[in-house]
Parts: sequence; structure tokens; C-alpha cells
Amino acid sequence: MGPFDAFWLATTLQLASPLIFAASGEMMAERAGILNIGLEGMMLVGAFAAYWVTLVTGNPWLGVLAGLGGGLLLAALMAVLSVQLRSDQIVVGVGLNILALGVTNFAFRQFLGGNQALIHRFSPLSFPVLSNIPVVGDALFRQIPLVDLGFVAALLAWFVLYRTRLGLSLRAAGELPAAADTAGSSVSVLRWVGTLVAGALAGVGGSFLSISLGIFVQGMTGGRGFLAIAAVIFGRWRPLGTVLACLLFGGVDALQLSLQGRPAVPREVWLVALVPLVIVALRTSSWRAPSRQSRRMLVFALVALAGLAFFLFPPSVSLPSQLWTTAPYVLSLVVMAGAIGRHGMPSALSIPYRRDRVE
Repeated sequence: MGPFDAFWLATTLQLASPLIFAASGEMMAERAGILNIGLEGMMLVGAFAAYWVTLVTGNPWLGVLAGLGGGLLLAALMAVLSVQLRSDQIVVGVGLNILALGVTNFAFRQFLGGNQALIHRFSPLSFPVLSNIPVVGDALFRQIPLVDLGFVAALLAWFVLYRTRLGLSLRAAGELPAAADTAGSSVSVLRWVGTLVAGALAGVGGSFLSISLGIFVQGMTGGRGFLAIAAVIFGRWRPLGTVLACLLFGGVDALQLSLQGRPAVPREVWLVALVPLVIVALRTSSWRAPSRQSRRMLVFALVALAGLAFFLFPPSVSLPSQLWTTAPYVLSLVVMAGAIGRHGMPSALSIPYRRDRVE
């Protein structure tokens, strides 16, 4: 299997889990009309709160609760500014990210003296029968509990959005807030709920980072909040697509870790690296126009032939580790190039709602 072995699969799940937590909450916030750019800061505050509480108490579950609370606190500030005061959501989110970075750096030096102390981490949760499956058993069914809870959170997000009246109201607040208001739902309350859920799950995602590593590093989120936002957009604001996008980003991140110590790029990587290009080629134009359909098929054929050629005759190329580190973010740019558009996007996303200005 080359680099795509059981270790890569297990690492993919571990690296995708924080994104799944954050993206599931962000999806609910955006479906309610709130573009939460401050997701990165909420994850960072959650990571520090979880580390500090776990260090003091020795209980990682209390650390997760603290991370959830830290994300909620920052989300409440986001809701006050963007929902109640109707400030620009992008500006507020950027400000919260800067605030979170400054506060966590100060608290890390003030309370911990900048010293790294290893905290108690979760033990892997093993499923008796499934974990004995050859090759993939340990990778899929022997993970820390937070990995399983990430998929539970995504499933609950789907259930709430599509199987409850609250979910219907949340989606109405992001699509037609005036209609939701007319139906008797408070748009402000619904957007508060979406923002707080996003902050809580982002805090849990941040706590995953610090507790799974056992340490806290200043700025340790490393742009994962923005990757979670990209996953929501690439997933078309739907739970399944969002989870698959998180797994894609996690898989690329896990791949770059295994490739840093290899002398040359394996042939399997050349083949897989062309998949995002195929996705972009299939999404950049409409299938309805015959000329564009022919152009798509030509691009797809050329990309497939290039992938086959690189697989059969892989070039002996060694790339620096710094380049591999940027792979998840480069991928996010590539897939976003084929995903950006209004298809699936809530029509009232990032637009403040004013009852007195409804036309």
C-alpha cells in the first residue's frame, strides 16, 4: 500500500477529528446565517483551557469541558457583537482570532511560566470484535474516545438540522430570516444558538489538540479553524460533505507527516495528488453546455493519463519537508477553486437581520 497503510489511516482519523468537531458547529452557525471567522480563536482558547484544567485536575474529561466552556465564552462575545450589535462578522471574527492568540500566549506565560508539562491523556477505546480486523482494525476501532465523539457530533448536527423543528428554524434563519420571523421564531435567538454551538464544538476540537498531544504550544491550532471553514464550504454546507472534506484534509495532513522522512515521492502519491485536480475540473463548468461538457471530458482524460504516467514511471524527486507541511493548506486552496459558488450557500449568510428594514 506504500504510504497509505494502517498508520496513515489511524493518523488521518486523529488529525481529522478536531476539524470534524469545529466544522460541524460551524456548519450549524452558517446555516443560521453567521459566518464565524473566529473559529480559529475559539479552538485555540479551548486548547489552552483544556490543557490547563487537565494539568490542575489530572482529569482529561474535565479538560474537555473546560475547552467547551472556553469556546462558548468566545462565541458569546461573537454573538453579542455580530447578532446584537450587527457588526461586520468577518471583522469581528478576525478580531477574536487576534484576541485569542494574545490571551492564550499571556495566560501560558503568566500561569504556567512558559513551561511545558505533560498532562494525562486519554487511553484508546477498543471495540472488542472490530478492533481485531486485520490491517484496519486497530486503525479504525482503537482510538481515543474523542475520535468517536467527533463522528457522533457530526451525526447529531445532521439530526438536528434535518429531523427537528429547531433545525428547520435554524435553516430558515440563514435562508429567509424574514419568513422565520413571520413564523414566530426569533432570528436573533436562532443565530445565538448557532454561534454558541459552533463555539462549543470548536472548543472541544481545540481540547482534542492539546489533550491528545499532552502539551500546549502557543498558536498550536495552526490554521485548523480556517480549514474547518473551508471544509464546510467544500462540503456544500451539508453534514456528510463536510465530514468527507475534513477526512480529506486530515488524510493529506497525515500523508505529509509520513512523506517527510522519505527520500523520494512514492508512485501512489503522484496518482492520488491528481484527484483534487479532477474534482476542480469536474466542478468548474456546467454539464449542460455541450462545448463545456466536451472540454470537461478532455480535461478529465488528460488528468487521468497524466496520473497513469506518473504512476507507471514515477520521477525520482525529493521535496523539502517545509513544502510537505503546507500540503493541507495548498489542497484547501485547490479544492476551494472548484467549490466556490452560491450552490448550497445560505442566502442570508453574514447578512445582519433587521426587522424594521425588511422589504
